[in-house]
Amino acid sequence: MENTMPPRHSFWLLPKNDFVFKLLLGTDNKQSKELLIHFLNDLFQVPKGQSIPNVHLKNPHLKKEHLTNKASILDIKAQIPGMGIISIEMQLENQYNMDKRSLFYCAKLIAEQLDDGDNYKKLRKTTAINLLDFNYFNQKNYHSIYHLTERETGTPYPSILELHFIEMKEFKKMRQAGKLDKNDRLAKWIEFFSNEDDSQWRIMASKHPIIKKAVDRLEIISQDPENRHDYEIRLKTLKDMTSFKEGAREEGWLKGIAKGKAEGKIEGKLEVALEMLREGVDLNFIAKFTGLTEEQLLKLQNNLKTDH
Repeated sequence: MENTMPPRHSFWLLPKNDFVFKLLLGTDNKQSKELLIHFLNDLFQVPKGQSIPNVHLKNPHLKKEHLTNKASILDIKAQIPGMGIISIEMQLENQYNMDKRSLFYCAKLIAEQLDDGDNYKKLRKTTAINLLDFNYFNQKNYHSIYHLTERETGTPYPSILELHFIEMKEFKKMRQAGKLDKNDRLAKWIEFFSNEDDSQWRIMASKHPIIKKAVDRLEIISQDPENRHDYEIRLKTLKDMTSFKEGAREEGWLKGIAKGKAEGKIEGKLEVALEMLREGVDLNFIAKFTGLTEEQLLKLQNNLKTDH
């Protein structure tokens, strides 16, 4: 099961909290815009010596009511000259719908560009950038980029839609295994966003001038009592949402088990076990919860891998 954020007592607020992430890169001040432009330069591999000239933030303000709204998405929307519209979202909890969710929001951003009667030529490329604190796609790299292509030839569709998924847990796994490309410009940013070790902030800052600026801004954000208060509010909101969903899932599992027992069938147990496997629940826990054998669970697990 997912943890929204690890329990900790620290001066440093975590960049992967969506509230802090937006304060870092998504507000309308000089430091925030500079960090956002450098991040996008590295993400899009803008040639060194060149740069995205400017970004126009479409939602630069943080409304207090969004902190306590479980449905609020504290994302960053911006327009970039010559590159269209981008949306950046930090997502900590696996809701098992990230592929469809990202496509939906991207399509919404495309639709919002036109009013009734507008010419379709006005449409600009739309890019969704999703930073995930969980593994979702079974890819060899932590950064996946998706475009529309023709099925037979692979010919790309005229550039209107691009989806990025950055899996921070996969990044850590690759880094620990020494599999990161030394020329990977994005890596320093993901190391910064995913860091939870207070001893590493200054070490990261010493390696890259732009990350030093990010660490300095994080320090300023962390020093502000109002930010700390709002951070705790957002943390509690996300934690409550996670607890509610986990409770609802467990209630559903119990109902599935009860139904299976009432009907004298094993199908109910298998369905529940399959759902728990999809959510990454430990095998021993599933065995105790459902009464299924290890052999049955391993077979289910193998079938699940084959299906994907």
